[in-house]
Amino acid sequence: MSSQLYIAQVVLLGGVALLLLARSSLILRLQVVVWIIGVTFLALRFGSTEQLNFYSNDQRYYVDIVKQISLLDVNLDPDWWLSYSKIPYTLPAGILAAIGIAPSLALKTISLLCLLLLTRLVLATFQPQTMRAILLTAFFTACGGIGLFYSILALRETMMMLFATYFLISKVPATRVIALVMLLLLRPHLAAALLVGALFVQVWEALRHHRRESTGSIALLTVLSVVGGYLLFSAGLWWQYRLVGIVGHQWGIAAVTRAASNFVGLQFLTAQSETVEFSLASLLALRVLLPETILIPLGFMLALLLRPAATTTIGRTALVSLAMYVGLVTNTEFNSFRQNIPFMAVMGIVILNAWMPNKSQPHDTPAAKTFAT
Repeated sequence: MSSQLYIAQVVLLGGVALLLLARSSLILRLQVVVWIIGVTFLALRFGSTEQLNFYSNDQRYYVDIVKQISLLDVNLDPDWWLSYSKIPYTLPAGILAAIGIAPSLALKTISLLCLLLLTRLVLATFQPQTMRAILLTAFFTACGGIGLFYSILALRETMMMLFATYFLISKVPATRVIALVMLLLLRPHLAAALLVGALFVQVWEALRHHRRESTGSIALLTVLSVVGGYLLFSAGLWWQYRLVGIVGHQWGIAAVTRAASNFVGLQFLTAQSETVEFSLASLLALRVLLPETILIPLGFMLALLLRPAATTTIGRTALVSLAMYVGLVTNTEFNSFRQNIPFMAVMGIVILNAWMPNKSQPHDTPAAKTFAT
């Protein structure tokens, strides 16, 4: 597809989105405008093919799957559908591609849609009244720079963030089950961490008889959860391959530092050099452009440690699931900021409730009843 036609499709899809959002919050329309500009810039700067190598070449993998789906040239093996296709993300994009939308643009459109849905949920929950409050809410729930950055890429991060938020916040059992199944198809070990984390918190709260948390108990909960994720990795190897006694690393200063870096958004400082595609200068520049990559996880941990008595079940579940996920992924070669993204919106909700309770408490709306904290 030529660059001109690709950009024409970007403008068309963005224009339709703006029309549909004409009566919605200004922040949603601004997100669409930024998406149009960002997607167009990448296409002009790198071309319709080379743009798939920008930031992550995983985009090529998803584009190939979308092409197969749009042409009905798919693998009939159930394992392919369940494990490799990432069907919640690629199937709707495949439908768009089948009607003529460029496969990479179809994926980016689904990424944008997930970001818009997440933003609507967050705004409906908190109902910020001023533009300053709206921007602050979007910033701390990763619906600003982080969400916009991933919405212009053909990656599944915004979808995982949306479903993880559903699972962690919704009080409707059916909604949580659907979200967990979607996450299982998108990233199985994330779904496992969320499910085990939710069950662990139920046991923890039952044992403590709903006593208020202290800084020490929050720290203990974090450590236990990281170790739990480490053991969950071994359990997964046994379940999938019947391997016994296999772990990814031995505990020590390096392993502890690597795990701890995840809670302050500085994974790139402790990652194995062969797994990092960018220079240190580039990674630092990205943190300057997207400071919430550090401020959200850091603010989340500070909110729990400095105001432990205000910790809710949602805050505990987000912490335990994140810590278990950290314990799991640090067994592998790959450990990057992208693995924090599914938890970012809920981390931001915890921050807003802890530090700005008068301005950010959920209102009694239908959305708030579903996503109340």
